[in-house]
Parts: sequence; structure tokens; C-alpha cells
Amino acid sequence: MATPDAEQPAPMEPARWRNLDMLLSRPGNLVAASFDPSPTLRDLLGSLVEVLVVGAGGLGCELLKDLALSGFKKLHVIDMDTIDVSNLNRQFLFRIEDKEIEFYSQFHIIVLGLDSIEARSYINSVACGFLEYDANDNPLEETVKPMVDGGTEGFKGHARVIIPGTTPCFECNIWLFPPQVKFPLCTLAETPRTAAHCIEYAHLIKWDEVHPGKPFDADDAEHMQWIYSEALKRAELFGISGVTYSLTQGVVKNIIPAIASTNAIISAACALEAFKLISGCSKNVSNYLTYNGLEGTHIKVTEFVRDKDCLVCGPGTLIELDTSSTLAEFIKMLEEHPKLRISKASVTHEGNNLYMQSPEVLEQMTRPNLSVPMFELLKEAPYATVHATGMAENNGKRVSSLRKLRVAFKGVEASKMDVSESS
Repeated sequence: MATPDAEQPAPMEPARWRNLDMLLSRPGNLVAASFDPSPTLRDLLGSLVEVLVVGAGGLGCELLKDLALSGFKKLHVIDMDTIDVSNLNRQFLFRIEDKEIEFYSQFHIIVLGLDSIEARSYINSVACGFLEYDANDNPLEETVKPMVDGGTEGFKGHARVIIPGTTPCFECNIWLFPPQVKFPLCTLAETPRTAAHCIEYAHLIKWDEVHPGKPFDADDAEHMQWIYSEALKRAELFGISGVTYSLTQGVVKNIIPAIASTNAIISAACALEAFKLISGCSKNVSNYLTYNGLEGTHIKVTEFVRDKDCLVCGPGTLIELDTSSTLAEFIKMLEEHPKLRISKASVTHEGNNLYMQSPEVLEQMTRPNLSVPMFELLKEAPYATVHATGMAENNGKRVSSLRKLRVAFKGVEASKMDVSESS
């Protein structure tokens, strides 16, 4: 028997990665054209590849673990949510941080573990914002920033691969997400039949009656307790049972119970797809995997088609300008454009801020550009790609959106660029 002081043998590092190294060092029939097998490929990927994981919830934490165990060493994580006690059975990492668009340019791949349509849509628009096309509307490979998106809902989940310009982006298939369940106000006010009806009555009707002009904050414990108390009174009045504080949180925040095993399954699928995307060691899912463990186990892969006219991942909305049109006039056009309707727009070109609505210091620095013609700001190029960030309608809501725009100047020949450069 070994004594406590006996020296324990150190774990053999190569043995830990044996199967992964074997996969990366052998050629095959299913590998990508760019795959170059090598026994040192794992170390190369670990030292060079920057991976961003967006979302540090139950799924996001599983993703971080699986990606680390897949050989990725440069993992970054951001999360926009707040800590809730109900999350602690499956989450171990929290960080709240807002990042500028330029922050995302350093990453080779983005992996999403989000629970919000709005957050997915924003990150999708950021990744697609880096995408550029050639003169024949073919995506330039060096500008493609791939994403792997995972999501779970109880016993159900999905994992999908998004290669901007090649596969559908999030916006192309936003119809896949069913609309949130809403109760008729007449039912809530007159004939409640369930505990959820009582909670929504307190949330949507009673709160405004008692607190006119005071916005409800779902993350404020006192606000949530008030909704719970009012919902209990309503339930007792109509003889309805089942109102609990946890149910109140679930109804108000639209929380769907998370199951750790579902997170583990979807995380494994996402990590594997990310690994295949970066290494090229095998073909990726094409392009939407769904898992259903509600009745038995059902896994299906569906190949959705990209929307070539997508406002987010397409070549960009064409806007024609006169050479005298100023930046202020361009921003006004974005508000009135029938496909865009972007208000309070900030505009960038090739990473340079033409005009920023905020913060105040950047607004003051870029304000003089508002009176400058766009033709001058874009270095007298006959056409150029710019990005506009502002408030636009998305899925029936006004949310922060990023849009790619192709600006062309009327009456300017394509050869104008060569003439101006040579003069």
C-alpha cells in the first residue's frame, strides 16, 4: 500500500490528447479541402485560434468546458445577463460586459449559448457586418467570421452552423422561433382561469394602475415580490391555485426550466462543430441540428437555404447618393428608407467612426463630419461599404441593429478611383 507521502505519478499529457491527435494527424474522405493533417495541429490550434463564447449561462458554461477539452486554449467569454439564484444549479461563471464592434474582429469563431432572440440577432449582425463581397457578389473568404449557435428549451435543443454568405444567418431563419405566448387582456381582466393569468394580470394591468409612470423592473426583488403578492390575491378571489414565487418569476421573465443533460448534449454538438470548422478535420453539419428528448430521443439535421436578399448577411442594401450628399443627409435617408428604418444611426467605414451617437465624447469628436459630403468621407470612391448601427424594427420590436450598406455615387465612373489615386 502506498503511503500518503509516496510520490504520485504525473498524468501523461500526450495520452490525454491521444484520440484528438489521431483525428488531426490522419487524412480522410470527409475532410475539408483546406485540412492539412499534422501531429502538431492541436498545439497550433490551441496557440493561435481565438474563440469567443457569448453567454455564460447553463449552456455557455458547458460550452466553455467542452471547448477547453477540445484543445482550444484562447477562450473569451462575455455575458449580458444578471445573476439569478435559480441559475446556480447549472452555472459557475458570470461576467457582465458590453463591447464595441471592433472587439469582435479579433476572434476566428464565435460560439453562442444565448437564451434571447434579441441578443442572438445582435451578435449575428455583428459577425455578418465583417463580411465583404467581391464584384460578383461572392463572399471574400478572409472576411468570413463563422458562428455556431446553440439553444435549449427544456428537453429540446438545437445546434446550427452559420457561415455568413454561405449558410443561412440567424436573420434568414428567424421565423423558426415561435412568437412568445401572449394572453388576451380581456381574459386577464375578466375571466382568469390559470395561475399564469393571475400573474400576468398583476404584471400587465395592476402594476400600471398602482404605479402610474413607474417602469417595472423584473430584476428588482421588491417589484417581483409585489407582483407575486397581487397575483396571490387575484388567485384567491377566483379560486385558482398554483401561484408561487418561482412561477411568478418564470411567467414574468418568460423563463423555461433548463435541464442540465440537454445543455450537455447541445454543448457537445456545438463544440464538435466549432472544432470541425476551425480544423477542417471533417464535414460540418449542414446546417441545423435539432434534438428532442421529450418522448424518447430524436435527432434530426435540416438543411435550410440562405436568403440571398437578407439585409444582414447579404451584400448590403444599395443606397445611391449624390456626390454632394452630406453625412447628416445620409443618416436622415436611413430613417426614411422603407427596408431599413434605422433611427439614431452611428456610421462606420473600414473601422473608422464617421459619426457616433454615443458616448458623448465620440459624438463631439465626430460631429463635424455631419456637414461633410459622404463622397469626401469615403475618399472619393465610386462605391463603398459602410455599417450603420441604430434602432430598427426586429420581430415586432425596436431593438439595436447593425446593417451593412452599399453606397454608390451617381454619375461617378468605376475608373474614378484609379484616376484619383494616380493624380
